[in-house]
Amino acid sequence: MRRGTRAHGEDQESYFASMSDLMAGIVFIFLIMLMALSMYNIEEATKTQDQPAEKTYQDTIDTIMEERARMVEALRQDLAARHIEATADAANGILRLPAPQFFASGAAALKPEGREKLAAAAALLARYLTCTPQTPDLPAGACPRTAPVDQVDTAIANTTPPSQGMAPETMARIQALEISAALTSAQPTLYELHGRAGQPMLAVRGTTITPPAAPKAVTARHGHRPAPAAPTTTPPITAPAADQLTLTFTMALPARP
Repeated sequence: MRRGTRAHGEDQESYFASMSDLMAGIVFIFLIMLMALSMYNIEEATKTQDQPAEKTYQDTIDTIMEERARMVEALRQDLAARHIEATADAANGILRLPAPQFFASGAAALKPEGREKLAAAAALLARYLTCTPQTPDLPAGACPRTAPVDQVDTAIANTTPPSQGMAPETMARIQALEISAALTSAQPTLYELHGRAGQPMLAVRGTTITPPAAPKAVTARHGHRPAPAAPTTTPPITAPAADQLTLTFTMALPARP
């Protein structure tokens, strides 16, 4: 055996990690965990800060909707006091006025008494749309304080066919023009009011409603019995209220934080 000969395997690298490598790996894992924990804490802190702001926003929206409901109901009562028939869906900010009190059946022009009623309605509408807490002769809480009215979408809808041979769409447009002219001539303030986006606050449009067609009867062939009608799960279509003037009030809601 020669001197100076190295033992078998002394010049090969070890398969086991050194202590410095192990410590470097532990430190690296610790840094990753610390970074993940920091990001989680930031997200939780943001959520905690957003929750009170979201609740405040929802409370504000609820207050605005309650104020609108009180205004619509107060307006309905004022209309009724002036012998103008109206129903209110206060929760959704909607007033519905039967059109026969303004138009004769199938007519495009306003009746004289209908024009007078629209003039009275215009005076009430202008007072509510421009009211302040100091406006006299308004019921308590009827004037919105948190947010003003942004738009009043006014639609005249009818199902009665025109009696003058004109198209239903033409009659609807003429009726809308008649209503708009009657309201703004009685109260020019309504023409001057604009919403938050600069659009006119009062917009009048005409629509036509086609009643659903009656189902066709099944005719039996010669020598055959008619097939029984198949059962249906679709509820019957209910025609909307005929010939009505609808006012939908939209409020100027604040931006979500």
